Amino acid sequence: MPTIDLDGFNRHLKLRTDVPDRHRSYYLSWVRRFLAKHPEVAVTNRQSALTAYRVELVSRFHDWQVNQALQAVRHYWYFADKGTKPDPRRQLAADDAEILDEYRRILRLQHKSYRTEKSYVAWVRRFLTDIGPMRREDIGPNHVRHFLSFLAVERQVAASTQEQAFNALLFLCRYVLHVEIDGLATTIRSRRPKRLPVVLNQSEAQRILGALAGWYRLMARIMYGSGLRLEECLSLRIRDIDFETPAITVRAGKGDKDRVTMLPQTAHDDLRHHLSEVRRLYDFGRVRHEPGVMLPPAVAHRIPGACTEWHWFWVFPASRVSIDPRSGTRVRYHLHSSAFSRALSAATRTAGIAKRVAAHTFRHSFATHLVEAGYDIRTVQELLGHSKVQTTMIYTHVASTNRLGVISPLDHLTDV
Repeated sequence: MPTIDLDGFNRHLKLRTDVPDRHRSYYLSWVRRFLAKHPEVAVTNRQSALTAYRVELVSRFHDWQVNQALQAVRHYWYFADKGTKPDPRRQLAADDAEILDEYRRILRLQHKSYRTEKSYVAWVRRFLTDIGPMRREDIGPNHVRHFLSFLAVERQVAASTQEQAFNALLFLCRYVLHVEIDGLATTIRSRRPKRLPVVLNQSEAQRILGALAGWYRLMARIMYGSGLRLEECLSLRIRDIDFETPAITVRAGKGDKDRVTMLPQTAHDDLRHHLSEVRRLYDFGRVRHEPGVMLPPAVAHRIPGACTEWHWFWVFPASRVSIDPRSGTRVRYHLHSSAFSRALSAATRTAGIAKRVAAHTFRHSFATHLVEAGYDIRTVQELLGHSKVQTTMIYTHVASTNRLGVISPLDHLTDV
């Protein structure tokens, strides 16, 4: 059985991880148990060893204990490997710059959004800086596993952040380095906390909407009344609004999916008035021969003249023409998300709402209030565009309707 620095591993768990103090002794026990059965495991065989360990435990222990045991072994491997980790404090080498350039090019060939490109490139840059000087053909799955574990242990990032980093590195390995990532079961997982979404009651929603003005008020009304995400609202084009049905078509939403949702009846007049203002901005731009709007890559390639057509114009356009960071050409974008976020923060303070309200809060409130009104969960799922009904089910936990009709025993008491 190999020697293990129990004191050092215990200090590592205490100082560098989010493992609760009361659980550290269990982590040490799980590691001792593992090493007794699997004394020497090569890096390339770790996943199969971890799978065998799970099989040994699953018939004798609860699921949460099995998961704790596997996480303990992952932490131990990370602790054992730390001595071989290169110094991350360095500048990018010339080879790394070539990798990043190729990475950007392939992202654009696959029509990834600019926001995805920025976040993915940032993760790859951080990864290349972390692993130190290395030839591209020597970069492999072990470096990816160690980096993801580093994020969970040293940086204690959220599970969603670790998942985004994994997606960026998976794209790097698959399309740039041409290596497959395997053995990810040995990666330390960030904890995924179970959080309930922040939801406004109808009175709070009305107060915030009343504190907003102009375009921002209309945007908030549409997000609350239709369940749109902020980026989906900002990305609306004239062609996506149908007053006759009435409906809003969300194109290339999250997961690159289209869907149709409701257009609130009470927003029709304000939206028609708003579009008449936008039409004047559009006509003024055409008179001045300003460049058109940003188009989806496929449309821009097939119908380049569509950028100046009215039905492709933004519902919430930016006030000025700007420079496309990818092509360097002048185009008109939609309103920037930060402008709405600043207006919403100010409106929340004005309305005296103590909750942490973000643009996505309107989407949460939309779904919750539909559930409270008794609408079928599948209908709500379709309006939100969720792939799985389990995602939508969280709103049943925050709905204030007492469906069981249970009366608290305290309510039966008087003068208490």
